[in-house]
Amino acid sequence: MILIENIKNTAKKARDRFFPKKSFNKKISSVLEKVYSQESGDEIIHNRGKLVREGKDLFKIEHDFTDGLYLRRLILNKNTTVISGIHKRDHVWFLLIGNITVSSEDGIENYQAPYIGFSKSGTQRAIYANDYSVFQNVFQNPLGLSDLDELEDFNYIMDIK
Repeated sequence: MILIENIKNTAKKARDRFFPKKSFNKKISSVLEKVYSQESGDEIIHNRGKLVREGKDLFKIEHDFTDGLYLRRLILNKNTTVISGIHKRDHVWFLLIGNITVSSEDGIENYQAPYIGFSKSGTQRAIYANDYSVFQNVFQNPLGLSDLDELEDFNYIMDIK
């Protein structure tokens, strides 16, 4: 038992040293700053700091609503990278199809479908699709909202000031 705890502590120290939270946040901010300085086009799509809803040939977003829940499905073509907003609330996500690499303040992880994950509030990710992939977020929707602007304001912030 003590050996397992020592291994976990050593792994955590290594992760914190090589993937510190401030470093990830600074890197994402730097990437977004560079992206926003360019025109949105076929290979780079952005909405000047707002969530993107149309991904042209790179990705597609679908929305579903049910009592108390909002489901946001991200369909990624192979070799596409997206950067999420910062999640305001804990939620569950599913990788339904494909293989993705996710970079976050916790490090870099590869996921193969089928997979179920849990996100804490404050999480932001860069997601790279190694293959055609379908990524499903399931958010709380206690107010029964269906307006996407209101739902995005309820579930995301774009940067921490």
